[in-house]
Amino acid sequence: MEYSRPQIDLGLLTNQKEAMLSFWHQTLGLDITQELHPAEGVCQYKLDLCGAVLKLNCVEMNLPSQRPLNGIRMLLLAKDDIDSPRHLQDPDGNLVCLVPPGYSGIQNYGIHMAVSDEATFEQFYGEILQLTKIGDRTYDWAGTIVSFAWSPEVQPNADTTGIGYYYLTTQVVDTVSAHEKLMLRGARELATPSDQHTNTDSIISFILDPDGNRVEISQRPDLVAHHLNTLRGKTT
Repeated sequence: MEYSRPQIDLGLLTNQKEAMLSFWHQTLGLDITQELHPAEGVCQYKLDLCGAVLKLNCVEMNLPSQRPLNGIRMLLLAKDDIDSPRHLQDPDGNLVCLVPPGYSGIQNYGIHMAVSDEATFEQFYGEILQLTKIGDRTYDWAGTIVSFAWSPEVQPNADTTGIGYYYLTTQVVDTVSAHEKLMLRGARELATPSDQHTNTDSIISFILDPDGNRVEISQRPDLVAHHLNTLRGKTT
């Protein structure tokens, strides 16, 4: 895939707008860069996550507070003033670990996943997504460090719609082309490429990882234009 911007984005769902904004914006210091309404009953705040985006989706409908355990387990965030790992929880209970820059190779941020079968995820990251392996059960995904480990509590393909970390987004130059390549490599499709999935001007699709977690393939016009202009500048 040709990425339009380094690093992957992280989306979460919440019913606690004010408390969550206070934690992520004021306590952790992530700048709010945009507020939009991608779907009916959803107010999304985009926060700057070291150049990527933390998508705080504030949902009007009451979400389940208890859901099957799987998928995105922890966000690891590099902070210059941290000497050793510091574990936190946001108001919804999402796990955050503040780490010194360079900790486990993390210069900006990383994501840790809980999985039901490590061999299957090695195949997913290495062969389907074709990420660069940089360590034991650890991959570089467009500049973001993604690690995973087996957990007996993971329930594959359970409905995880509810409060908490919910999906990952990778920004690409061409969603249709990227989606087609992923499907040919054996990805599982959740939604075909379209500009009708949200109220934004992006073309997106969704695939599922081996446990059924959502991965969004997004083509944002502004990021694509910036990426192409940067490439043209390098060749002139």
